[in-house]
Amino acid sequence: MRGMPVVPMSSEPDKRLSHKEVEQRRREKAKQYFDELRALLPFGSDSAKFDKNAILHHSIILLKQLMQELAQEEAASTVKPQPEQAGLADFRCCFDVSRQPMCFAGLDSRLSDANSAFCTLSGYSRMEVTGISLLNSTAPADSEMATQQWQLLLAPGSKQTSTSYRCRFVRKDGQQLMCNVDLNLILRQSKPHSFLVSVNPSSDSDSDAYFTC
Repeated sequence: MRGMPVVPMSSEPDKRLSHKEVEQRRREKAKQYFDELRALLPFGSDSAKFDKNAILHHSIILLKQLMQELAQEEAASTVKPQPEQAGLADFRCCFDVSRQPMCFAGLDSRLSDANSAFCTLSGYSRMEVTGISLLNSTAPADSEMATQQWQLLLAPGSKQTSTSYRCRFVRKDGQQLMCNVDLNLILRQSKPHSFLVSVNPSSDSDSDAYFTC
């Protein structure tokens, strides 16, 4: 392989040694090389059971895999980002830096991601917020109404993909904030996949202590 040092092998045996001694040295050197190859194989203690043919066989397979991976990496490095990939990266950047509290939720209302503004509003860190249920974070008095709004978008045959409602949102510290919630259903292959949710503190809520939009 390119860049690998080539160790020259002596084409003629040392004439000062007998033929038997030369053959013995060759066998010892061959054993050393096979032991080194065996140690490089990713089979742990199982490689100790391999004979010489098995060692060569698995070494060839491993080399072919490495060459294929190198070729794939080289090909990938020359591929220009597709427009949709660039668009996704731009959206991700806007999502993260937006001052609008937003989050992604599954159909069961559990969060899969949230931006910094939402974390500030809710009092949860970026790691803590994953898996939290938005419906469970709704005040009990508003829970039934909020659940109906989510179910409205998921009803069989429903063509509605967005709705809004007003509820009291429960922060991590137990404080309740009156918020306007914009619920947007994301479809994949014409089937409900997840929700993009925007949460806006109402002007009459005591949100300034936590968040300024």
